[in-house]
Amino acid sequence: MAKNSKSSSGFVAFLMGGLIGGILGLLYAPRSGEETRAMLLNESQEFKSKTLTTLQQAQQEALESIQEAQVKAEKLNRDAKERLTQLQKIVQNLAQEQKESLEKGISEAKDTLKG
Repeated sequence: MAKNSKSSSGFVAFLMGGLIGGILGLLYAPRSGEETRAMLLNESQEFKSKTLTTLQQAQQEALESIQEAQVKAEKLNRDAKERLTQLQKIVQNLAQEQKESLEKGISEAKDTLKG
């Protein structure tokens, strides 16, 4: 979550910096209208390119985070299944031991009653 927050705040700072820089450049640059339009077109294309790159990076980071979460969830699932299997074996062994113990007790009781 913290990683996404940093990405978002960095992106907002990037956008604000670009906007402020563009405005200041227009206010203090003595150019003709044609030069200013060409400059604006160039800067807007650069801004668009940087914005798309930043969005693609954010998307890639989100996908990587999702994949990491899936891997962790799969590992937890495998671990849980292994533990469940172990518990089932323990319960089966205990049940078998109890059954054998009861059968032995019954047999001894029958022998005692006969003898």
